[in-house]
Amino acid sequence: MTTPSTVLANRLLVRARLRHLQILVKLGELGSVQRAAIAVGLTQPSTSHALAELERLLDCQLFHRHARGVTPTRVAQAVMPLARRVLDMINDCADVVSAMSGPASGVVRVAAISGAITGILSRVLPEFSDQYPDVLLQIQELDVEHIGSLLAAGDIDLVLCRQPAVLPQGWTFSTLMEDRFVIVCGVHHPMANTREASLTELWSETWLQGPLASAARRAFDELITQAGVSPPLRLISSRSASILWAMLQKHRLISLVPYSVARQLVDSGQLVMINVPLPLGFEPIGAMTREKDPGQATLGLLAFLKDSRVLLNQ
Repeated sequence: MTTPSTVLANRLLVRARLRHLQILVKLGELGSVQRAAIAVGLTQPSTSHALAELERLLDCQLFHRHARGVTPTRVAQAVMPLARRVLDMINDCADVVSAMSGPASGVVRVAAISGAITGILSRVLPEFSDQYPDVLLQIQELDVEHIGSLLAAGDIDLVLCRQPAVLPQGWTFSTLMEDRFVIVCGVHHPMANTREASLTELWSETWLQGPLASAARRAFDELITQAGVSPPLRLISSRSASILWAMLQKHRLISLVPYSVARQLVDSGQLVMINVPLPLGFEPIGAMTREKDPGQATLGLLAFLKDSRVLLNQ
């Protein structure tokens, strides 16, 4: 017979410990009681005992034991992401309490897409932290697809993203930075010194694609569909600007990316933009905040970002 969820919840509230969640997550990640014990700082018998306790509390088996270690059951696979969220929230709680018990006067939880990290935050945060050293900023870099769940859970104060077609209820959007698509290459690429090129010239070059769900990937697919071409591709997909830089620096590759993502690397001379007209539009990047009671620290950060719009659009 299945144990009612209310019974399980009461058991966890009364008898479960955070150590149980740590062991659950580490066992799932490492696949070994011995390695999990080392990771959480317990003996192997203590780790096995804690796992058995958690399985009794939940009335289910969480891991299959075998000679090579352990494998999570379907229940464990479903529960581990939730356990990670709880542990992340514990870390955030400790971070906030430590800061607010000391010099911090406010906390702003920020979620930002990669273009906002490189195009906005990396440019304005040094000055913001100088002017507002008492504001704790907790910044997460996320794909736009995952921001909605944070908004629904109330786990975020300010979102830096592209202007959405439909705003979530109770949120408002302020444009901060115009953006566009550009084609970039490494400084040693033969096209780096080209004053102007056409897309036709570039289809014979090897391209580094953006991630499947990214705006750059959709734009690239649109371009090749319109041109009816199948250019050579390097099959590495990543949202990391550092991986983009490394691949373009080491190989004869080009890539279509948002200017906001490439700008920092272009300004520092690590990448070069190829001057080619692109028939592509792009949404600006801005800040989403709650319409009601956003908080003084959030309003202070938003005001600072708005004052920085001239710098951001230069």
